[in-house]
Amino acid sequence: MRIYKVLWFDDQHEEFEIDKEKAIIENIKLIGYSNSKEGIPELRHNYKDYDAIILDGLFFKEKGQKGTDIDQTAFGEVAKVLNELKAKSIILPWFIYSGQPSFVKDKNDLLEVLKDKTFANGKVFDKNRDEDFIELMNEIKTASDLNPIRKIKVTNPEAFSPFDLNIIDKSYEPILIEIITALENEDYAKKNLNVQRDLLEAIYKTLNAPIPCLHNSFFDNTRNNKPNLEWCTRFMEDRDVNGHKLNKAVPQSIKSAFRKLKESTSEYSHLSEEAILKLPFLSNTFLLMEILEWFPGFVKTNYPNYI
Repeated sequence: MRIYKVLWFDDQHEEFEIDKEKAIIENIKLIGYSNSKEGIPELRHNYKDYDAIILDGLFFKEKGQKGTDIDQTAFGEVAKVLNELKAKSIILPWFIYSGQPSFVKDKNDLLEVLKDKTFANGKVFDKNRDEDFIELMNEIKTASDLNPIRKIKVTNPEAFSPFDLNIIDKSYEPILIEIITALENEDYAKKNLNVQRDLLEAIYKTLNAPIPCLHNSFFDNTRNNKPNLEWCTRFMEDRDVNGHKLNKAVPQSIKSAFRKLKESTSEYSHLSEEAILKLPFLSNTFLLMEILEWFPGFVKTNYPNYI
């Protein structure tokens, strides 16, 4: 079962270890930041890793601040980033969990910056009420499960396992999400085969660095380390490539999957981006997912220090 990962802005989050333990029981991992200066970079750069955001009404702006240094500025800064993400069609469910009476009982002007997209019907959850915490956890799961990206991940856990295990860098994860989104939308345009090739290249890049499987000479370091697809594919088929050979067990079905993907994503390159290629797209999608499911086992067996 996948864990819900939640970014929590609260100057006192370290004092709420009981809440964190209760959340874990509900398959929710709360990752706390006491100040916006440290938490905002995490939100801005790693938002894809999180299912939701929790905000206290008041928390610190800078690391090391204490007590009287607290004000509403930090809340506004986080709200600004959430709005920036929303402008890019990236919606992270957000919730207010506060012990401040001004947030719990009264209308607060800061909430207006997020008013056009509310969750839990705009309720402010009270830290002083145990039942509010339980309700908050349920609302987080409900809102997260409606997120189309999370639905894709939950439906296809095996395909995402190399990313969850940090075998393949998470920066490549949006490529897989784009492919599965096209599958769900029945979008079979040739341009999506280009995306499939991008994922194949990402797999080969991973098998070069950090995993020392594919030889450096198979990659063009003048073109962002672009792999030579034919050489990489031949190597994964356990065939000699310029004096280099894999010499590791790879099932014939996986060897064939690499070959089919390489040929298919190259064969139709002369067609227009809008040409419809339903069967190649469908076939390639499931071959990629088959390779991704196989990938962790291959790494665990042959490169255990890289997992």
